[in-house]
Amino acid sequence: MKIVYFFRKAAPPFFSIEVLFHTIISNLKHAVAEKVILPYKSATSPAALLKNIMYASKRQGQVNHITGDVYYIALALDNKKTVLTIHDIDSLGSKNRVKNFLLHLLWLKLPVRRVKYVTVISEYSKRKVLAATGIAANKVVVIPNCVQLTDRDYKPKVQLNKQEPVLLQVGTKSNKNLPHVVEAIKDLSCRLLILGKLSPIQMELLEEKGIVYENFYSLKYEEVVALYYRADIVTFVSTYEGFGMPILEANALGRPVITSTTTAMPEVAGEGAVLVDPFKPEQIRQAVVDLVADDTYRNDLVSKGYQNVQRFKPEMIAAKYEALYKRVLEENL
Repeated sequence: MKIVYFFRKAAPPFFSIEVLFHTIISNLKHAVAEKVILPYKSATSPAALLKNIMYASKRQGQVNHITGDVYYIALALDNKKTVLTIHDIDSLGSKNRVKNFLLHLLWLKLPVRRVKYVTVISEYSKRKVLAATGIAANKVVVIPNCVQLTDRDYKPKVQLNKQEPVLLQVGTKSNKNLPHVVEAIKDLSCRLLILGKLSPIQMELLEEKGIVYENFYSLKYEEVVALYYRADIVTFVSTYEGFGMPILEANALGRPVITSTTTAMPEVAGEGAVLVDPFKPEQIRQAVVDLVADDTYRNDLVSKGYQNVQRFKPEMIAAKYEALYKRVLEENL
């Protein structure tokens, strides 16, 4: 079967969708893939939006798969053979009422009604999509993201520096919850590696609380992996996530991870992370203290993380997509 994958026009440095689906495509066993990259950026240009729709309509396959972001092209594709992947609907919003209405209409409500199936990356995301659109639950299929790392990358630390353990904080956006992490570790002897560009306010907070830190951003993926390897513990205690890939990256690289009890993070983490209330710094602090002090507990968590990440191997996720494509074809016979 021939699957045509529709991709947005590349917008550096945002390549997460492209990396994800290129990995999935390389692991397909029973499908031939064709990649179609839309020629125009369309978020702010009605003319570009229409040109992308026309471009997509002429390049359809046995099954069409909209990989993300450009959901509106579903309006021009065969509704009986199109799959739409939604990664995150919380980003579809604007303070401008007219723009907000158009975003929800063209990027969400009309596309999900138009396509054969919608895939989402977590049960939490499924609930969000169902609540926002009112479409039938059996039209929405949960297929999680896959982790790009392999068993060769699993390298747990034999020993950590208990006098000054190294924590890796993944993300600096508001939902990544850096202020509560800072509050949690302000009296602990540790070094904080922060992945993501800091704002002046965040830097001021770090200085005020006396945090020893290093800041990294605009890194290549191998440089990000190197930061994980430097770390003794990964902190990813977001207030909101539609999925939570850093949990799996920590699992796959052999690092204990602290994450949140909220949104999609518990289902992604399974038993492979310490779960804390992201709004309670004292819980974050206790998780750090326990992981540093108790070698058996930490090593057991790392081992469970390795087992957890097996659920998200590329070949397993690709097989889930292939099963869905087969269903689309069979239902069109």
